[in-house]
Amino acid sequence: MIANMLTHYRHLLVAVDGSLASLHALEEACRLKPSAMTAVAVAPPLPTPSRRGALQLPALSLESAFQTLGAAASLAQELRCSLDTASAGGEPHAAIIKLAQERGCDLIVMGRKGAARPEKALMGSTVARVIGFSPIDILVVPVEGRLEQSRILLPLDGSRYSKAALERALALARDFQSELLVLSVMDAPPGFGQEAPQVATEILGGLRKLVQDAARKAASQGVECRTWVWEGSVYRSIVELARMEQAGFIVLGSHGRTGLKRLLMGSVTERVIGHAGCPVLVVKLKR
Repeated sequence: MIANMLTHYRHLLVAVDGSLASLHALEEACRLKPSAMTAVAVAPPLPTPSRRGALQLPALSLESAFQTLGAAASLAQELRCSLDTASAGGEPHAAIIKLAQERGCDLIVMGRKGAARPEKALMGSTVARVIGFSPIDILVVPVEGRLEQSRILLPLDGSRYSKAALERALALARDFQSELLVLSVMDAPPGFGQEAPQVATEILGGLRKLVQDAARKAASQGVECRTWVWEGSVYRSIVELARMEQAGFIVLGSHGRTGLKRLLMGSVTERVIGHAGCPVLVVKLKR
């Protein structure tokens, strides 16, 4: 059984929509044995306003939301997991974030569907928007992924966002007694090393120092750590190393509040979530 994650995450909000992916995410959340957990189903509004100017919730959407929450409650009961339920209306991403903030949640858990479509479709528009706008950390669970504790993969790029992810990954590795896998990637076109060897050497030297510093910090905290510096596509490298080393989950750093344009224009976070076979924890930089 997975170690207790709740030194860091005490109240989980799980977004459910009746899909197998969302119910699987709820099952994985139950395995964490949280002290508090809420499942939310969102009924989106009609596109046309009422006479008073307010968006109205269609009865069929409300009925579907209640059925979804009933299925979530039944699953939680089967797993002997305490679960509160809530329905909400409006734009799904905004309703999810609002409820998470109102209830003092510190982790949002969402499911991700199968891996046979482009990244944006894979990730799902609601998942993408929640990640883009939420100030709260998000755990994205693929439909067949299991949250395991043995190995945590941490990609580093030297940004303040990845530094925040390093702190969270180290804390989780200590609690789980996990091995930390640290990767940094030089994202350069083929032949870059031959065309600009001095520049490539400098970049790779900086990345090696980055992962070595992380390894030293891990060692000082009693965390076993291995490091890699690769050249190539960043997201493909992350997904491949996670597969090769059978990582239990990936920890990625992300902005606090950021717009959709920045999130959805081919970001590494988007593509890793779209293709990884294991869960991805997106750590937000707190303001």
